[in-house]
Formats: sequence, structure tokens, C-alpha cells
Amino acid sequence: MVTGLLNDTIVLEVGESMSASYCCKLLVDAGARVIKVETPGKGDILRRLGPFPQDIPHPDRSGLFTYLNAGKQGITLDIQKSTGRTILHKLASTAHAVVLGFPGRLDQGLLSLFKSLEAEHPNLVLTSISPFGLSGPYSGFAAYDINIAAAAGVSVGIGDADREPLGFPIPLAGYHVGLCAASATVTALLVQDEAGFGQSIDLAEAETLGSIYTGPEALMYIFQWRWTQRTGRRSLDFPYPNCILPCKDGFVFVGAMEGRQWRTLLHLMGDPAWAKDPRFADRTAINNLYADEADAHMVEWLQNYTKADLLNMALANHLPTAPVYTIGEVADVPGLASFFVDATISDGPTIRCPGIPYELSGERPPSPRVAPSLGEHNALVYKETLGYTNEEIVGLHQCGVI
Repeated sequence: MVTGLLNDTIVLEVGESMSASYCCKLLVDAGARVIKVETPGKGDILRRLGPFPQDIPHPDRSGLFTYLNAGKQGITLDIQKSTGRTILHKLASTAHAVVLGFPGRLDQGLLSLFKSLEAEHPNLVLTSISPFGLSGPYSGFAAYDINIAAAAGVSVGIGDADREPLGFPIPLAGYHVGLCAASATVTALLVQDEAGFGQSIDLAEAETLGSIYTGPEALMYIFQWRWTQRTGRRSLDFPYPNCILPCKDGFVFVGAMEGRQWRTLLHLMGDPAWAKDPRFADRTAINNLYADEADAHMVEWLQNYTKADLLNMALANHLPTAPVYTIGEVADVPGLASFFVDATISDGPTIRCPGIPYELSGERPPSPRVAPSLGEHNALVYKETLGYTNEEIVGLHQCGVI
């Protein structure tokens, strides 16, 4: 069974891509019944992104889609058609919350949809996820992860100082925004349950990402009139070492903030003569002025050891050094491997996915779940929830409404 925090809570997910999908995945993990609304014939863009088993593209077999949508019910509905809008309002009247998320195409039609849901269902928790919010000069702009990271002041701090700014290596913006949206939605559901009225939540991706990553940088700029520079794999203005370096079978983070830790590390290295260089007396100066030279000495020693060797050495000597795991290695790390759970690709293999990142006393982890194929639950939802007959459902399908 899934955790029972949101048992008996019905949520409509209307949108595509990362933010809304991850938001509602978290609600499913907490026990909510989520009905995912997708465009007929196309579905969520995540269905086309993969990865796919045997690298054979199929809209029902995307690993990413499976991870974000396992356990949801899936229906198709064209909300651009007037009949589709009417049906969506009927579904909204049976739900506790609606999550809207269209990061690439917030147009006036979708804005009017939000306003109509807000007006006709005042007791509903209505969460809108958009790049720049529902109002303001950028409200109608499309944006994706790389745009959001740039607009929120995050990209300017990523990468090497002598290179151009970078975006995130993976779509972190979507996950962070989804997490914030889920938190806001649950908070509003608590108010709904206690006070009996709904909430309208306008969540801007750029503001969300800015609040997480840019907050300390903004304060530094305001009060010290400077901002953090791009430093790549190092951290400036810290005692050396505070960086990621290669070892025998990959990379490790090497840190030694305290003097005791630095002396211990040097002792493990055989108390090398280079460490007695007068330039290296100030370790912050090493980091800011001589890091390349010091790194070369460190790497010469690190290349003799594997990540596992260095981790054991760090644990035995209380050093803040840690291996840099690949994604594949994370799933096999003791203590983390149990975090991964099985999810079944529709008509395909079972895959390992990250599980629920918390535990509740007395609750068991969810059994393996399946992501819905496109329109899989049309009959169930339209018949049992809205009372449509088989003939009416066939007619809606023939008209391209579902």
C-alpha cells in the first residue's frame, strides 16, 4: 500500500513535462488518487523522451514517464475544445485539487481555463505552474529548464570562470518546482479540510528556482556588493582542499576544512615536501591562487586508490572526503539501494526507480506500480465518475474530444 496521508483525495493533473508530473507523483506517493489528463493521440511530451527498453521508442514505454506517472490513472481529453472544457469542469467538481502545468505554452486560452476553474469551483485547490506566473510582463512567455535557470540567476554561477555560464546537467528546475507545488498543494488541502474553502496557487518556476538557489547570492550582493563567481569543481574562499579530483576509478570530493583534518590528510599522503612550501602556509591562498599546482600533487597521490579505498580511509580518519558516484552506482550503494523500488513499464519490463524519500511509522512501501498507457482509464473515469454511457464515450472519441 502507499502511504495514507492523502487517502480519499482526488487530484486532476492537467499539463505536461516535469513540474506538474513530479508534483502529482509526490501526491500519489502520499496516497492521493491522481487522474492524469493528456491530449488525445499525443499525450505528455515525456512519453516521447525515453529512455526506452532496447532503445525502441514507444509512447507507453518511456522510463522517465513511468517513473513520474506510475500509480496514476490516465485519461485523454482535448481541453482546447469547448466540449473538452465542459467535461474538465465536470471532473473538477468531483476532485479536491487540480494541478495545471504547461511550461512551454502558457497562452490566453490556458489562462482563461485557470480563471474559469477558479470562478466556478471556489472550494477547489487550484495550483498553476508556469514559467513566470499568471501575471506580469513575462506571463505569456514559454520557457524550459535552461531558460528558467538563466532567468533565476542560477546559470551565472555554474561552470568554470573562464567559460560561459551553464544550465543544470539534468532538469532540476522541474523537480524543484514540482516539489514546491506539491508542498503548496498539500498545505492548501489542509486549509480546505479544516476551513472548507479552496485556494488558488500561482507558482512561477523562475521565482521558485530563484528562492532556492539565488537567495544567499542576492543577500551577498546586497550587503557585500559582490557575487559568487563560477568556480567549476572548486569552491573559492575556502581552505584548500575543497574540490573534486580524479582517482584510480573515478572522482572523489576532497575536503579538509579544519587544520586537524588537513594535517591528517597530509600524514596519509606521507607528509610530502611540497606541502611545506611557504606559499601553502595559508590554505585559502592555496585555493584562490595555487589550486592547479596543489591539485596536481593531490591527484598524483589519489591515482593510487579507488573510490572505495578513499572512502574507507576517510571514515577511519574522520575526513570529509567522499566518492562521486555515477547514477548507476547510487542504486547499489549500501543504505541507498533499498530506496529504489520497482515500477513496471506498460506491457514491458520492470525497472528500478527512486522511491519515496521518507518513511512513516506503521506504513509499508508501495508495491510495484504501472504507469498508465495513453487513455487507459477513459472508460473507468468517464463511466464510473461522470456517468457517461458506452455510446457517449464512443461519440466523444470519434469527435476527437477524448
